[in-house]
This record gives sequence, structure tokens and C-alpha cells, in this order.
Amino acid sequence: MARGNGGPTDRQLKVLDFIQRHSRTTGAPPTVREIASALGFASTNAVACHVDALERHGLLQRRPHSSRGLRASEGARGGVPILGRIAAGQPITAVENLEGYLNADPFLVGSADGTFVLRVQGDSMTGDGILPGDYLIVHSQPVAERGRIVVAMVDDEATVKHWQADADAVRLVASNPAYPPIEIRPGDGKKVEVLGVVTGVFRKV
Repeated sequence: MARGNGGPTDRQLKVLDFIQRHSRTTGAPPTVREIASALGFASTNAVACHVDALERHGLLQRRPHSSRGLRASEGARGGVPILGRIAAGQPITAVENLEGYLNADPFLVGSADGTFVLRVQGDSMTGDGILPGDYLIVHSQPVAERGRIVVAMVDDEATVKHWQADADAVRLVASNPAYPPIEIRPGDGKKVEVLGVVTGVFRKV
């Protein structure tokens, strides 16, 4: 997914995610060398650049003179990342800017691992109670059962729709009758993939 210039990059978020997972599973943050080894960086200097950027974004804190001094900031720790907007209408070019973290009850969102939040733009899913401005809780996975509400990518554009796939076509179906299904057939030259399944909706009141 495309990312604007204002937020951390995908690579930086992977570094942050690894630091959080390593801290949870081992009880201590990783060293820069361990990050480089685990994520395939060619040098520790590249990791250091990403760590510096995460500090500037306020997502990471570093204790001086300690090889294991990396700590996720309070806002990032344990939260579900809010990654911008998703079209509930015609597909829009995906925008994945980290807008912050949702610190929600795990009973409602499940594990933060593999879960992200997208803000809805458009009204094609109003039949399911999904309104413009709502926040969707999405579990990242590459497959979905027929009929599930998914975040899908069609070429380089993202949308939220009901997933209907069979041998002759993939159909992305809105719950607002004003919007016709998006249909992708073999030979169309279009690539379609599931980014995740919608598991919940939050609304600010």
C-alpha cells in the first residue's frame, strides 16, 4: 500500500513491530544487531537510521548507553495501529499513514498482532452499518470465506466490500444498492487480493 511522506515507512513499522514482539516474548528489547539479523538488514547502520526515525515520530524511546535500551513509546505499546483510510465506495488509491494507535479492550479487538484499523471513506457499506468516518478493525490475512467483509486490493487500489469468489470471477459486493458489484474475471489483467477481514467497527460519538 502507498504511504504518504508524513508517517513512518513500512520498514520502520516492521522494526517497531519486531522490537515490541521481541520484548514481549523474551522480556527484553532486542539489540540493533539482532534487529538487523532478524529483518535482513545489510548493516546495523540501516537499523540505526530507522530507529532514529521512529524516535522522531514519537513511537520509540531509547535509553542512552544501553545495547537493549529500545522501548516502544506509551502511545505505541500494545495498541492497534490506525493506518489511514479505506474506500467504502469505488476503490481509491490506498493511503496508509500511521495516524496513531487505538488502545481498545482486547476482548473487542483480540490480539494487536496482525490487527490494524482503517478509517472509512464512502457509503457503499451502509447496509452493514458501516458509515463514513467509522473505524474498521481488520485482521490481516490473505484469504476469506465467501460473504465476509474484507479489505481488498484491486491492482493498486483498496476497497472494503463483501468477498464473493468462485471459479469464474471474484466479486466485491457493496451493501448499499446504489453501488454495483466490482467484478474481476480471469483475463481481465487485474490483480485482486485480500488484505484482511473486518472483525469490528468503532464510531466516535
